[in-house]
Amino acid sequence: MEALREAPEELLWKANFNSDNSVDTYDRAIRTFLDFLGISSPEELRLITHGHVIAFKKFLQDQGRSARTINNRLSAISSLFNHLIDQQVVKINVAQGVKRMPVNASRVEAKVLTPDEVRNLLNSPDLSKLQGLRDRAILSTLFFTGCRVSEVCSLKIKDFYEEQGFFVLDFWVKGGKRNRMAINQELQIALDQYLTDAGHGPDPASFLFLPVKSGYKASDPKRNLSRRTIDHLFNKYANTIGIAGITPHSARATFITQALENNCPIEAVQKTVGHAQIKTTQMYDKRTAKYRESASFAVRY
Repeated sequence: MEALREAPEELLWKANFNSDNSVDTYDRAIRTFLDFLGISSPEELRLITHGHVIAFKKFLQDQGRSARTINNRLSAISSLFNHLIDQQVVKINVAQGVKRMPVNASRVEAKVLTPDEVRNLLNSPDLSKLQGLRDRAILSTLFFTGCRVSEVCSLKIKDFYEEQGFFVLDFWVKGGKRNRMAINQELQIALDQYLTDAGHGPDPASFLFLPVKSGYKASDPKRNLSRRTIDHLFNKYANTIGIAGITPHSARATFITQALENNCPIEAVQKTVGHAQIKTTQMYDKRTAKYRESASFAVRY
């Protein structure tokens, strides 16, 4: 697999994407596909057939992957093979014609946790170790800000500060835009406790969350956490408390859902989570219709 990832064809394909997130997402999709097929060399790409893609789709369905995830995997395969056709490596796009999964465009599929489940998850890390303090701070950041995993990975010490009596996190969201967010006291305390033990708080250029060696010592401040590390720690603590079928994106869905259910204006939620369009935020709105609040009852002529 490593040899394939360094092949000129795949390197050129990755260079077409405008963001590191797109590269990471598609790279993971292709890696999963090729691992499923047992392919490890560029020459074997020519052996992939339409049937292999259909079998991979069935494999993802059997794993319980969401329709969006499956469609993203298929899109990545299609994108790679379109590039391979352009480079005259293969003659056909084996993903073409494979039916995509139906998706309910008005709802987000990520599982939403209950407040008790979130509390159990936040209480799971071992706070006697630096790794536990870090993991609680990461989980708290995800659940108390609704940020994306990529935004957690890119946070630096300089992005956490106090201003006008509030503790603030600066997230760098899609398009390179800054999303400045005041955070609640529980998250602020979790971050402070982690930084006190980790010891890299005085270095503004350091990444906020660092890899931890043996659970006790932070590593190179110039090296940030990978998305895979956060996926792993999220799954570890979810398994510890017996919650199945959740991912780090469940934290974002839970944050938005809880904010809306607690009557936070949807425009404020949209701004907080960095959605460019309010219709994206509305996809997370799982509230049932409240007929007593119909504007029709307020109208008099």
